[in-house]
Amino acid sequence: MGAFLHHFSYDFKTGIRDRSRLLMFYLFPLVFFFLVGGLMGSLNPYFLPTMIPAMVLFAFMCAALLNLPNVFVTARESGVFRSYRINGVPAASILAIPVLGTLVHMAIVGIIVTVAGVRIYGGSAPAAVLGFVAGALLSYAAYAGIGALIGVAAGSGTASILIAQVLYIPSIILGGLMVPTSILPGALQRISLLLPATHGMRVMASLGGIGTATGVPWASIVVLAAGATLGFGLAAMLFRWDARASQPGGGRMALALLAAVPYAAAALIGMA
Repeated sequence: MGAFLHHFSYDFKTGIRDRSRLLMFYLFPLVFFFLVGGLMGSLNPYFLPTMIPAMVLFAFMCAALLNLPNVFVTARESGVFRSYRINGVPAASILAIPVLGTLVHMAIVGIIVTVAGVRIYGGSAPAAVLGFVAGALLSYAAYAGIGALIGVAAGSGTASILIAQVLYIPSIILGGLMVPTSILPGALQRISLLLPATHGMRVMASLGGIGTATGVPWASIVVLAAGATLGFGLAAMLFRWDARASQPGGGRMALALLAAVPYAAAALIGMA
């Protein structure tokens, strides 16, 4: 346990010193929040009631999709994983520690977004704080599982960026962050169910008592939980200590696509 905490402390401090991580953890999501909050709040009447879960989710996406995969790819390619293996660091710790360290940074960003969103822009504060936190943790787990899986399965840093963008950009447009998915055309509503952001918005808003959301979105909770479980499970199964591992990249990516099964099932069923 002491070794794990020491490793976690080292990784967390590295995240503070690393400019690229600070950019994705704090600067990019917070600048986007303050710009979009001032603009969308006056132009889009649908935005303010769900601004807080949307911007918290946006921060999760920046950290988990744009930063986390690169952490794994860079460490593997630079030989850090080989060094860990020689020193007896288990693969589970290598996967868990960046995810947990990023979560601490996201908690700080989430507090800033919530307080500033309510006091500066008049956004809707969570009526049920514990429910909102639970929904945020589940949403983060889903995206972190995807980020870890991309980092493990991608053959290079460039590939990880391209793969992450396939999910990142549609999530902003169709995931309910800017406009509610309920006002999208029927076909796009079904497509939006392929995105973790759609389910994350439903869960965070409903459990947090934000806006007009009512009831518990059990279907979205199951989808996110299944997605997170598959993401981390496949990441553990496909983990490589060395960038020169002989397993074909195409085979890894084909297995990694299994993490999309819960979201594909949701879109196929067209759940309400």
